[in-house]
Amino acid sequence: MSHTSSIEIWDIEKIIPYEANAKKHPKEQVKKLAQAITKFGWTQPIVVDVDGVIIAGHGRRLAALELKLTKVPVIHRADLTKAEADALRLADNRVASTDYDQALIQDELRRLADELEGSQITLLDIGFDEKELEFTMSDLGEVNDDFFVEDVGEAVEQQKKENAKAIEATDDVAAPIGDAFGFKRVSIAQSRAIREMMSTIETSTGKVGPEALILFLSDALNRK
Repeated sequence: MSHTSSIEIWDIEKIIPYEANAKKHPKEQVKKLAQAITKFGWTQPIVVDVDGVIIAGHGRRLAALELKLTKVPVIHRADLTKAEADALRLADNRVASTDYDQALIQDELRRLADELEGSQITLLDIGFDEKELEFTMSDLGEVNDDFFVEDVGEAVEQQKKENAKAIEATDDVAAPIGDAFGFKRVSIAQSRAIREMMSTIETSTGKVGPEALILFLSDALNRK
């Protein structure tokens, strides 16, 4: 697609904000843009469609107004159809790092799905993948949640596998006996009783130490 990209200087009053612009511009962001323009000049012109409606640069326009500028650099994309200009506007919003009004994006995508029919531009060109388009263009009550289930299910299974590997890797690592029992100190009399009990358990199981205790406890629990 051929297009013109020469920079023109326009009166700021001629530039029309897009009424359904999905990108939000908090005051702090506008202030930073104004500071950047003051320090570095215009590194990016405002891009407008054939009617002078902003395609890209709503924040830069607000910054210019903040600075009380009367003239600003503009790229006039008169070569674009309305649907193509709207698609470019949404694509610019999509790649920028900022917040969005999700309801406005949803309305725009629904409209463009029909208006871009037969155009060289598709909704996938805007930067959304198929799953995002399905979610964004559907009412929440109508969204096919198969892909959510699939993604979450895969994540859960992957987490289970990672947990199992972590447990297996640490099973043979020595740990203080107090961590297992939940107490670290006993009285002298209790210590004597524990030693006598362990001696009896080792004799009955044929094992020694922790292995004898675990086997004895497992048998006792299984008999309940």
